[in-house]
Amino acid sequence: MPKSVRYTADSVVFFHGDLDERIYILKSGRIVLKSQDIETGQEVRDLVQTGEFFGVRSALGRHPREEDALVLTDSEVVQFSVGEFEQMVSGNTRIIIKMLKVFSNQLRRIHAKVSSMLNQQDTIDPEEGMHQSAMFYFQHRQFDHASYIWKRYLELYPQGRYVEEIKKQLGRAAQSAGSLDTPSAESSPSAGARSETASRRPATSDAGNLYFEAESAFANDKFEDAIRLFSQVVEQYPDDDEYVLKAKIELGRCFFEKGDFAGTIRHYSQLIQAIPRLPQIGEVLYYVAMSYGRSGDKGKAKTILAKARASADDEPALRRKIDKALRELEG
Repeated sequence: MPKSVRYTADSVVFFHGDLDERIYILKSGRIVLKSQDIETGQEVRDLVQTGEFFGVRSALGRHPREEDALVLTDSEVVQFSVGEFEQMVSGNTRIIIKMLKVFSNQLRRIHAKVSSMLNQQDTIDPEEGMHQSAMFYFQHRQFDHASYIWKRYLELYPQGRYVEEIKKQLGRAAQSAGSLDTPSAESSPSAGARSETASRRPATSDAGNLYFEAESAFANDKFEDAIRLFSQVVEQYPDDDEYVLKAKIELGRCFFEKGDFAGTIRHYSQLIQAIPRLPQIGEVLYYVAMSYGRSGDKGKAKTILAKARASADDEPALRRKIDKALRELEG
């Protein structure tokens, strides 16, 4: 059963290299993850946000910790075993989408650094990426999400090289999901109890499914598809507080990544006017500044980057990006 654990200031949750299969969520306080940049060798510090999971990758992958988790102030965390964590997220698509987005961004950054270090231009294979993502969910017994990705693969790549294997895997996923839903004779609940259990199981909203599909397109560099899907989230589900703002933020990133810098500036300027106290204002200003810089207006880019940095006090990763951009503009 998950348990609450308190840490005093200047203590350590875990060290780099530890073999530990526990996963944590920060309930209160301040904890920082300290690691080393693979390209520069410099120390990297990322502040864990309240309500954010940490230690997930190494625990699920069963490999040594990749960073030190240092406690800055008295803090409280909730500690999960791998089994407890998998049970919790198996019915919560919102958490899965959040983790998928984080992991996707981390992998993209790592790929860019490794490519830079090797001085070579690797190509991303979207077919393999989708298949491996589905296998991850299948191996962690999240059969509905694995099936969703495999079915999308068959729609996108009807002649793909994994088609036959995926058809077999879909059958296995359906069979495995059925075995999970079929209780044993000894523990079989009454029909009323089964109905009550099913009613408590959180359902994925239509907006969430569409947002998940848009994130998948973005992760595979299909920016036009991502723009269309994120726009549908905004237009079709205007009252969905959870996904509409996220979709608007991601729309700007799509414009930027596909090279439409005027579109990025226009979209984010309208968003800032509509929501002056935007929680993601630092990130939004960063992309606006970079768009001006890529368009040749370095003066305006520097001014906006300074504003972005002032808004990113608790976001060390974003501050590092901003500082790097400022150095490049100065150079």
